[in-house]
Amino acid sequence: MALGAAALAAPAPARAADGAVLVAQCKSLLRGAKVRGTEVEFRQDPETVGCWAFMAAVQDLAGVADGAGQPPILGACLPPDGNRLQLVRAVVAYGAAHPPALRENAGVLALLALRDAFPCRKE
Repeated sequence: MALGAAALAAPAPARAADGAVLVAQCKSLLRGAKVRGTEVEFRQDPETVGCWAFMAAVQDLAGVADGAGQPPILGACLPPDGNRLQLVRAVVAYGAAHPPALRENAGVLALLALRDAFPCRKE
């Protein structure tokens, strides 16, 4: 009996947010974002911070591959002078243009959006 109670109390496995959640969070961020030089100011709430933090992780992952001189791990070639707000806009635009992608998890949607917005040149 104790084992059954422990199993019921165990948390459900973690699941990544879906693309629709990410796009909604990023839209919320864009509505109030103000760019001042190299700084981006926005309302600090769970939605906006969720988008900003998620896209920071994506941006960092893309930078690791570029910094190692390897082919881009994400399959997207971000501009060297780009910024995180460009990535946020790319995710929102991709979600609007590809509604079925909103059912994907947030990571897949971000990956598809960046590949679409920042394709690598074939040389």
